[in-house]
Amino acid sequence: MDKLKAMEVFVTTLQCGSISNAAKQLHLPVSSASRQLSWLEAQLGTELIKRSTRAINLTEVGRAYLTQCQQVLEQIRQAEELVSSYQQTPSGILTISCMSHYFDNQVLPHLSEFEALYPEIKLDIDVSDRLTDLSKAETDIAIRGGYLPDERIHARWLCDNTPHLCATPQYIERYGLPADHTELHAHHLAYYRSPKHILTWGIVREGQWLPLELKPYVVTNSGRYIRELMMAGKVMALLPDWSTQADRDEGKLIKVDLPAPICLSAERLGLYLLYYTPRYQVPKIRAAVDFFSQKLAVSR
Repeated sequence: MDKLKAMEVFVTTLQCGSISNAAKQLHLPVSSASRQLSWLEAQLGTELIKRSTRAINLTEVGRAYLTQCQQVLEQIRQAEELVSSYQQTPSGILTISCMSHYFDNQVLPHLSEFEALYPEIKLDIDVSDRLTDLSKAETDIAIRGGYLPDERIHARWLCDNTPHLCATPQYIERYGLPADHTELHAHHLAYYRSPKHILTWGIVREGQWLPLELKPYVVTNSGRYIRELMMAGKVMALLPDWSTQADRDEGKLIKVDLPAPICLSAERLGLYLLYYTPRYQVPKIRAAVDFFSQKLAVSR
C-alpha cells in the first residue's frame, strides 16, 4: 500500500471523528480506509487508534505520530503548490543556443523586453554555431540556419537564410565588379567555416549545384569578422538579407547580381527556432518560443 495515502487516511479520520466520515471525504470505500489504517499500524508495529463503537481515541504514540503526519502532509501540500505555481508562471533557467552573428544582429535587441516580461526567467545563452542535442536537457531552444531540421525536433521558420553576394561601394570602386562567376578568382572573397566544414561557393546549373574552384582571401567562423572586413571594403562576401538589409537600404552595401547567382546550395535555406516538442508545455519554454517567434519571424 501507499504509506502517504495511509497517513492521509489516519489524519483525516482524526479530523472527521470516524473512519466512515474520513472515507467519505477521501472518496474511498469504508472497508478500504479501514484496511489502510490497519496496514499502517502493522507497518509501524504499534497501535495508533483505540477503536470503539462510540469514539476514536489516540494512543500515546498515536498522538505523537499524528503531529508528525500533519507536518509531513502539509509539507507535501506546499511542495505541490510550489510546483503548480512554477508550472503556471514562466520561471527558472532558460538555456538558449544561437548563431553568433544572428544573436548580435537580431536577438540581442529584444532581450531587455523579454527580461521585463518574464522577470522570473533567468537566461543562460550560448552564442556559438556549435550544434546541440535538443532531446537532452542541456538546451531549451536553439536558433540555427540551414535545411529543414530533423522532423523529431519542432522547427518554427524565422526567415530566409539564403545568402547573397555583397560588397561595399568602396570595394567596387577599388576592385571593380565581376562580370560573371568566372572572374571571381581575381577578387578578395570571405568564406565561412561551419561546425562541419568550410561553406564552398558555387552556382546552380540545370538544377544541379556546382562548386567553384576559388581561393578565399579569408576563412573564418565569425560572421562578425566577415562583416567587418566587408564594411572596411576589403572583401566580397555571401551574407543573408537579415544581415545586410539595413546597410543596403542606407547605401553602405550593394548586392552583386551575376548572371549565375553565387550560392551555397541548390535549395532554399531557412533559419529556424528549434525546440524539443514535448518541452513546449514547460511555461518558460513556451513563453520563449512564442515571444521570439513573434519578434523574429517574417513571412516566407
